[in-house]
Amino acid sequence: MADRGVARGYSATALAGAPKLQAASGVPKLHASWGDGHMFQAFIKKRATNRAYKRAVDDCLAVLFCGFPNGSLPSLKQRAGNSGLVRRGQAEGTDVRACSMQVAVLLSRKIIGSLSKQERQELTRAFLRNDASNPIYKGFKYMFQVAEQLNVSPALVSYLNTEVAGQLRGMSQEAIFNSWVEAQIGGVIGKLRELCLEEAELKRDLWQ
Repeated sequence: MADRGVARGYSATALAGAPKLQAASGVPKLHASWGDGHMFQAFIKKRATNRAYKRAVDDCLAVLFCGFPNGSLPSLKQRAGNSGLVRRGQAEGTDVRACSMQVAVLLSRKIIGSLSKQERQELTRAFLRNDASNPIYKGFKYMFQVAEQLNVSPALVSYLNTEVAGQLRGMSQEAIFNSWVEAQIGGVIGKLRELCLEEAELKRDLWQ
């Protein structure tokens, strides 16, 4: 009976040489890969760090969006494709809470952008009347309350508010951004004015 390996088309020479090739080339390669174990460990550590950061952002988002109807957040995240923003936030060393606020701006844009003209009008009226019977308004109201408690930059909270208001008015992204910048400048000028008035009051006797 012909050798099974030969019957399958392998020569006896090749079969005889196979173990030698494995011993000659396979083992050293295995040792070389284990020699770079520190690189493998670094890779595993980086992946664990990435997952931990993403989970932390997801946890913050879950709290920010828990006022919206059930199932809204997973659907929004799938449509928005926010993973790139999260990766960038981690790469730049952005605080998890700040990153979650940036993602919240993006997702809020998706929420309002998907509304019909009538739904936008209804949501606008709900904001004006503080009408919690509107589920989307209720979600945004809770989001704003949570954002105030996240201990992030007031500028981020302000931008979230400006984004929602601008989207409801049908403003372009450039117009929304410019509106936010003007508001920030106005706020700074207002604070400087208050400081100047306080300083003037303290030194009134010196100047008169």
